[in-house]
Amino acid sequence: MPALSLQAAELPLAREGYSSAIRAIDRGQWTEYQQLRPGLEEYPLAIYLDYFELSRKTRQVRPGDANLFLQRSQGSPLPNRFLDGYLSQAGRDGRWRDFLAVMPTEPNSIDLKCYYFRARLAEGDPLAAWEGAERLWVHGESRPKACDPLFAAWQRAGQLSDDIVWARLLKAFEARQRSLMNYVARKGSDSLRPWSERLLEVYSSPDRMRGLVPAVDDPRAADIVAYGSAYFARYKPVPALQQWLHYAGQMHFSEPQRALAEKALVLRSLFARSEDNLPWVEQALARLGDDSLVEIRLRWALQEQDWTALAANLQKLSLEARGDPGWRYWQAVVHERAGERELAQALLRDVARERDYYGFLAAERLGQPPAFNHQVTVLAPERAEPLRQLPVVRRIQELYHHDEENLAHSEWYQVLQVTTPAEQQELATLASNLGWHRMAIDAANKAQAWDALDLRFPTPYQDTFSRHASQRQVPVTELMAIARRESAFYAGARSPVGARGLMQIMPATGKQVAAQLKTSHSDQALYDVEHNVLLGSAYYRQLLDRYGGNRVLAMAAYNAGPHRVDRWRNKPEQTVPVDVWIETIPFRETRNYVKAVLAYNLVFKYLLGEEGTLLTEQERRLTY
Repeated sequence: MPALSLQAAELPLAREGYSSAIRAIDRGQWTEYQQLRPGLEEYPLAIYLDYFELSRKTRQVRPGDANLFLQRSQGSPLPNRFLDGYLSQAGRDGRWRDFLAVMPTEPNSIDLKCYYFRARLAEGDPLAAWEGAERLWVHGESRPKACDPLFAAWQRAGQLSDDIVWARLLKAFEARQRSLMNYVARKGSDSLRPWSERLLEVYSSPDRMRGLVPAVDDPRAADIVAYGSAYFARYKPVPALQQWLHYAGQMHFSEPQRALAEKALVLRSLFARSEDNLPWVEQALARLGDDSLVEIRLRWALQEQDWTALAANLQKLSLEARGDPGWRYWQAVVHERAGERELAQALLRDVARERDYYGFLAAERLGQPPAFNHQVTVLAPERAEPLRQLPVVRRIQELYHHDEENLAHSEWYQVLQVTTPAEQQELATLASNLGWHRMAIDAANKAQAWDALDLRFPTPYQDTFSRHASQRQVPVTELMAIARRESAFYAGARSPVGARGLMQIMPATGKQVAAQLKTSHSDQALYDVEHNVLLGSAYYRQLLDRYGGNRVLAMAAYNAGPHRVDRWRNKPEQTVPVDVWIETIPFRETRNYVKAVLAYNLVFKYLLGEEGTLLTEQERRLTY
């Protein structure tokens, strides 16, 4: 990386020069760019100029120049970005020596893997190419077109066997890719064809499996039964189990085959709440040793408030899972229900030491204050300036100046992968001091500095949150807790489904709320802190009003939508206590969301010097 020796007085001119160079690159004005570039060698973002230039000239870049750039840009996110474009172009062009000169080992992406093994083949290493081709071909979904020449050469060399065809057929069956199954089946030999046809028939009619597959001790028959039973269980778990038991008593199944079928049968029986299958499910849970399946059963027992079933199934969890604060809390409730007060109190006291939803819940059940275990973090003065001068920190500062927040976050993510926990905590403190709140949270979490509440729960945008909280008559800490969970206070956040900004508002919701408020609006405005909190606070207020001020229901609706929450509420004769309702919310994301926002609200109250409880008296009294 270039030396970073710019003086403060030179920085404004360098920033202007960088912006001019970027404009020249964007316009393809290479003569102007070449005149500007030498004067920016010491600017922290000089390596970005090289990246943007080389990325637009991937066909002209020689391997030596590519490797020099990779060396100079180490410690930034740019090597991976550059490699993706450069190698893809080299692969499309068939420049195999160039490809291997820059990437001598197997890359990560599927497209690049295919180019890599094509390069190995072109350079005289068919054994490596065939091994890679087989790994890539045996997959449940179609592969990129870049792989087609590799697969064609591999098959011409006689490397495709019936065992390989069968392995891919099973992958495609499991992925429910019927068209791919048809294609793969045609690759098999005449001797494989009867088995392939049976597999396809079972996919079309899993309920007819007994008439299609004889109960013979053949590995392929066992595969069809195992995969077919798992598939049938998705739709009709009761007849699927009967069908499986029919075969299980007559055929030999390998452990993987048996586990595949039985885990699917248990899962689908639990999802369907099948009373018919429950006796078998209980036995299967005891032998499968799968905590995720046991936890589904536990939540079913909780929803029905079947404390006997809850107690029995808690014992089926692994020791590690039993140590989770949540299941320790519910074990305490089981003891309490059984009249074992001393055992319940001892467990609750243990859980109450935790600073999380369950710890706070246990503390309230005991009638004691929550444990925050806060440790203030301070950056030693002699460490502050060296950290500020780190190349990555200098680059992030300049990326922020140029409104390139996403690139800045990429830089931060990269440095967190190559630093120690102690260094990460120092970086978290520096980021907090610089107002990089999302980065401070990420670094503190990466360092597992769980007690550093000032780093993990910053309080930015206080004026904005306070003003809108007052206007909507909601506690400011609740708005902050929502924003902390939604975006970690990153105003530029965008979720995979399109939610935007600090409080992660969907465009349709934003448009609707803005119309109700009679305020101007655009989707882009959702990235503006003031506008986002205006709409987010108003929407949260609407949800509170809809649910009579009940924050549990309002928070669940903020995450999953009010219509889902309305469906999740129980009928009057089936109501449950608040802790049971939260624990049995059907969506894991929403379940964890409600727990987190309730806990974060209490943490923010503590940090702001306010008294508070996890749940209000009304929320505790109400049945759900």
